[in-house]
Amino acid sequence: MEKRSKGHVIRSTAQLRALASAPRQEIVDVLSRMGAVTVAELAATLGRPADALYYHLRVLVRVGLVFSVEPGNKKGRREASFRTVAPELHLEYSSTDQSRVRSTSAIVSSMLRLGIRDFRRSLAAGTAQLAGPRRELWALRATGWLTPDEIEQVNGKMQSLRDAVWKPKGKGRLYGITILLTPLDQRARKSRKATTKKKRRKS
Repeated sequence: MEKRSKGHVIRSTAQLRALASAPRQEIVDVLSRMGAVTVAELAATLGRPADALYYHLRVLVRVGLVFSVEPGNKKGRREASFRTVAPELHLEYSSTDQSRVRSTSAIVSSMLRLGIRDFRRSLAAGTAQLAGPRRELWALRATGWLTPDEIEQVNGKMQSLRDAVWKPKGKGRLYGITILLTPLDQRARKSRKATTKKKRRKS
């Protein structure tokens, strides 16, 4: 039996491009928490027709993010199941390879689109709790000046929040959380660098 690793780092161009698709990203997100399940089970969880998932699963299998698990040799016809390459998938960023920069940016755009879509649907459905300690919808944006030590603290809290939500299938309701942390002074830094270069040329 094939040994399954606990974690998998997504760094290949093919895998990055595959995840730029919002439906495939959603499949991988949920499937990694479910274990090995049939297409029918996955479709029921996502609220999508099973036929709409086969194409995306084939793409994910082709790039090695998802594997097909053959049914056991028992009486009666059994469907094949699918599972992710590992229960923990991590995206490796690169700012030097422009192809990977574009693919990673496309994946993050898909993450945000999924978050916006799910927020809009839940708010419109009128079934989510909107206030109190058990509120189910919450959008947040905050800006501030942080030191390297404070950035380290923020990263730890983001990791803790991700771990609190990132649970295998069990009791409770399926939730999604989307977090984005980014510096906001890129233009100012570029402008200062350009000014410094001009001064050096003059001198």
